[in-house]
Amino acid sequence: MRVVVVGGAGAMGRWTLRDLTESPGVDEVVVADLDGARALEAAGWAAARSGSNGTARVQGMALDAGDGDALRRAFETADVVCNCAVHATNLAVMEACADTGTHYVDLGGLFHTTRRQLALHDRFVEAGATAVVGMGASPGTTNVMAALAARGLEVVEEVQVRLGIADAAPSAAPLPVPYAIDTLLDEFAEPAMTFRDGRFLEVPAMSEPEELEFPPPVGRVRVGHTLHSEVATLPLHFADRGVRSVSFKVGFPAGFMDRMALLVGLGLAGTDPVDLPGGRVVPRELLVHGITTTSTTPGPDAAPADAEAVWVRVRGRRAGRSGDPALAPRVEVLAECVVRPHPEWQAGAGQLDTGVPPSVVAQFLGHKVIDRSGVFAPEDAVPPEPYLAELARRRMEVVLVTREAVTGATVARERSPA
Repeated sequence: MRVVVVGGAGAMGRWTLRDLTESPGVDEVVVADLDGARALEAAGWAAARSGSNGTARVQGMALDAGDGDALRRAFETADVVCNCAVHATNLAVMEACADTGTHYVDLGGLFHTTRRQLALHDRFVEAGATAVVGMGASPGTTNVMAALAARGLEVVEEVQVRLGIADAAPSAAPLPVPYAIDTLLDEFAEPAMTFRDGRFLEVPAMSEPEELEFPPPVGRVRVGHTLHSEVATLPLHFADRGVRSVSFKVGFPAGFMDRMALLVGLGLAGTDPVDLPGGRVVPRELLVHGITTTSTTPGPDAAPADAEAVWVRVRGRRAGRSGDPALAPRVEVLAECVVRPHPEWQAGAGQLDTGVPPSVVAQFLGHKVIDRSGVFAPEDAVPPEPYLAELARRRMEVVLVTREAVTGATVARERSPA
């Protein structure tokens, strides 16, 4: 199996790359990046670390996601493309995959891009290829957790997705960012989407905050609405079971949340040019330049100290004894995953739970564990048990807790298969 990782030299793509190079059955991995030197460096980094665990050949290449002809040439001999670049590249990379009949997986499209990607379904069917869109931690693992949590429910009333992030590592950077800065700025600045009373609704970014107590080591985190792809697809998946509400909220360390709110409040996440005495400036370009030029790289002995808690709560009803779900007791199923850094890889929790899922699903596509043509959200394509077993083997375990909604009594507690 030959896999091209677009954006493979980036903060998340490196860990997709590393997982692929350490997985049996992957013959060749190509790191593609706009900067060819970065791609070669990342390829060497992955090859040096795979050791005896993997047999894949690794190479790097320069690739511009804005050049359709170059994309098609790069994908012609690939079995799968993992797109780990910013979501603005998703449609162009997908369209090239449809032209070459290459399977595709990415990290997500922040709702609006995801909806446009789903519209490419017929092109992938005609090409005999499969695209799984939004396959990181969230979206991605969260979608699979929702499908698993709802299994056995005839009525699904509500789905809540919550993500809490903590980081105890010291940093000299004014604003240490956990993932792509443009994505973060969109999440904090762009209106969020939620699904309420059976319809999509636009709400302000980070609105309707909640203080949630996540499992240790994450602890108490303030979360709010952000633009996310789960809300674009889960209402479609559960439409025939009567879903009325789907929401996504995320929270970061308090200091980071406050600094992001200040920057957005000052208009520095804006993308419209501003005329100043010194010339025309795009606020976001200036902000991103400042953040990237002041970012710091941990020393060789610095261990990641972040943690993420991902949970999905599904409320609904099983079938009643009379066959009428309306007469059945309401139940609540909580699927929860707490992720810590990978000690051998020296990968942070966020890098691990975002970078590994596209690798796993790329292998499912290449080995025909997923064998359906078209464009699918994770909840529609990824088989939960095999997928969660792969996560468990990589130190990410999902726990399912089922409770009676009225009494709160625990009915069942299950761990993901290993």
